Formats: sequence, C-alpha cells, structure tokens
Amino acid sequence: MDKTRVRLLPMFPFSVVCGGLELQCLRTQIALKAIGIDAELLDWNDPRAQYDILHVFGSTPNYYDICLHSRGKRRIVISAVIGARSVSRLRKLVWDGVSTLARLARTPTEHQRLRCMYHSADAVLCLNQLEADFVGVTYELPRERLHIVTAGVGEHCFSASPEPFVERHGVRDFVLFTGNIVRRKNPLMLARALAELGTKGVFIGGEVAAEKAYADSFAHFVDSNENLLWIGNLAHDAPVLASAYSACSVFCLPSASEIQSASALEAMAAGKPLILGDRPYAYQTPFELALKCRCDDTHSLKKCLTMVLKDPERYTSRLPESYTWRNVARATAAVYERILG
Repeated sequence: MDKTRVRLLPMFPFSVVCGGLELQCLRTQIALKAIGIDAELLDWNDPRAQYDILHVFGSTPNYYDICLHSRGKRRIVISAVIGARSVSRLRKLVWDGVSTLARLARTPTEHQRLRCMYHSADAVLCLNQLEADFVGVTYELPRERLHIVTAGVGEHCFSASPEPFVERHGVRDFVLFTGNIVRRKNPLMLARALAELGTKGVFIGGEVAAEKAYADSFAHFVDSNENLLWIGNLAHDAPVLASAYSACSVFCLPSASEIQSASALEAMAAGKPLILGDRPYAYQTPFELALKCRCDDTHSLKKCLTMVLKDPERYTSRLPESYTWRNVARATAAVYERILG
C-alpha cells in the first residue's frame, strides 16, 4: 500500500476541549504515524492541502457541510462515537416523521443532517456492535459501510508497576474510579458505598464547570472519610495513572451512560476486575465478565463490591493485546486500504 495521506478532524480544538473523544483522535493519529501512515491533524487554514482521506471524529451535525463539500474530492471516514442505549426501529420512525415535517418547513433536523453526513461517508467506524446496529438501523446505513474498530490502550498499561502510585500516595489494594466527577458517572454514590463498607477508595478525575455543585458535594463527602482519596485530574499519559490501575484491586465505574469506557479498558489491561453500570454499554465486548450494578441503587453497588472483593478472579478478564493502539491503528488502516481500493 502506498503511503496514505490522512487528515484527522477532532470534535473540538484541543485548546478548547480535550476530553475522551479528542484523546481518541490524538491517540489514533500518533498510532497511525507509528505504523507508517501519513496522518496529521487537519489544517483548517491551508487551501492547498492534499490528502486522500478525511477522518472525522464524532457525530455532530456541525460536520454536515464539511462532509458534503469533501464528498467526491477525497474519501471520508467517520468515527461515530455516538453511543446507543438501545436499537429501536420505532425511534427511527418517529425521527423520520419529525424530519419530514421539518423539511417541509425548510428547517432540517439534527437527525436529517446526521443521516446525510453518514451517507456521505465511505466508512463509519463504530466502537462496538451496539453502536454499529444503532447507526445502521437509525440512519439506514448499508452494513458494508459499518466497521467495528475499538478504542485502544497504551502498551504500558499491560505492564505498569504499582510502586510509583503506592510510593506517591501511600495506598494500595483499593477500589479505583477514574473519570470526570459528574452525576452520570456516579462517583458520589460509589464514595458513599465504600464509606458504608469501610473499604478504601481512590478517585482520579477533574470537575466540570457545569456540574460544580455536584463536585463540591463529592469533595465534601470524600474529605470527611479517611478511607477515601480524591487525587484530581491526571494527564492521560501520566505514568502514575497506569500505576494506579496496577495498584488497585477493583475498578468501579457505575456510570449510567458510556459508549466504550477507555478507563475500563485500561483497568482490564492491568488485569483488574470491573464493576460497571447496568446499561447496554457494559454488555458489549470485552466487558462480558464485569459485574453490573444498578446506577441509582447504593445497595446494588455495595452487593457488587462485596462479591468482587470476595472473589476477584471470578470477575477478571485480561484485555487481549489486540486492543493496543498499534493494533487499533492497523485495523483503521485496513479500512483505509479497503475504501481506497
């Protein structure tokens, strides 16, 4: 295969937002370059830019015009990262009906613009089968354009030592939570469950301005419980973060809404058992062995914590090395090769 020229477009400029979706874009770019693909972030200001594939990350109608203007000039790949609680043909019929009425009023809906965007793409990458089914049914996209390409983890996550984290924070064999301190991820419910059980817990993640009141409540509760530690945010590539996964005994993310948790994948790479929220994302590969708790029920969470702490091996499944970023890049490059013919 000749050296393929790919330009990647994140959902937001990194200087404005650098969340999970933007990190997926950045890590994909780095991994693609490592296997010999000419992969760079799109330069908005270069009218002479020459490239073979435009790879956009995220499902936003803001990409609608970009995809339509790019169609026919180069191949288009979309990493959907749209998520799905369920696949419903009834939902599609309702959205189609609303879009028809809006079209008559010359006011296109988000559903209509996303449908046009997906249909302009040569390939749509989905993180799991649920997401692929959702995009295929909801937007009537042919199955041959849908490809499952998981998120990845750094190779260092498979072999990190617990010692750097233990030396810095003086704690090991704890329940670990990583993620933003926001209501949908339920860190406060987890903190309360751990306090009632008398179990050590470590929380890694930053607060979000829109949910400062929730983060303040969480901080107050953690500060009043000596078994709980909130470290705050860590860079995604910080060695001490990988060390935290290695030092913990259980990873717990009782989230009510995820697509494919990168944190859970990193914990699996470290060989740790998982507790996830009882939502469709938690039943997708590779989370089959994870314990699932109800996302609004502290008693359910405490029961799961007790079960996994009693017999962690029963709920542990080591992440295959096919999930390293290098292998994810190879899977992505195979899609590029296929659509370029």
